[in-house]
Amino acid sequence: MGDAVSAGAPWIIPIRMPRASVHIRADRRLAFEVVSAFGAASGEGSGSRVLETEADGRLLVEFHTPTPTLTGGHRTYRTVERVTLQPPERIDFDGVSGPLPLLRDRFTFTAVDGCTEFAYESTFGLKGWAFGWLLARLYVRPLLGRFMREHVAELRHTVEARAARSRAYPQPSCGHGE
Repeated sequence: MGDAVSAGAPWIIPIRMPRASVHIRADRRLAFEVVSAFGAASGEGSGSRVLETEADGRLLVEFHTPTPTLTGGHRTYRTVERVTLQPPERIDFDGVSGPLPLLRDRFTFTAVDGCTEFAYESTFGLKGWAFGWLLARLYVRPLLGRFMREHVAELRHTVEARAARSRAYPQPSCGHGE
């Protein structure tokens, strides 16, 4: 089932999600800038706000994120996450509060032929040890997987639209998805 991690009581068994990735026709520096622009409304009910900049440079960010439901709709959740920026390669997110007691996400930006390979990785868990793990596998995992795929596609669209208008980082012809 995985290694049990103590998050206080009760125990949480982490679940690693399959990686979601996409090729983005944009310079990775621009992709990083667009994705890390916290504090802007992003669309229907979504957005972020920087609550604090910590002494070590990490950010405490509040997110409002529409996520899929079992009925095919979306519900907006509020999370607070500690964000570590490592430009232009990586952004790490560590959940502080929200519906998932364990949430660790990572966005990576890899330069490929002048464009960007963007990847989203996530590990999450629910309280309740074996029962929490079962609920997380059967209910949360499919919804989180759908959210990750939708989010990656949305970020690709946003970054490529910005690249099409950029003078500093004009949209490259990388021969991928042209």
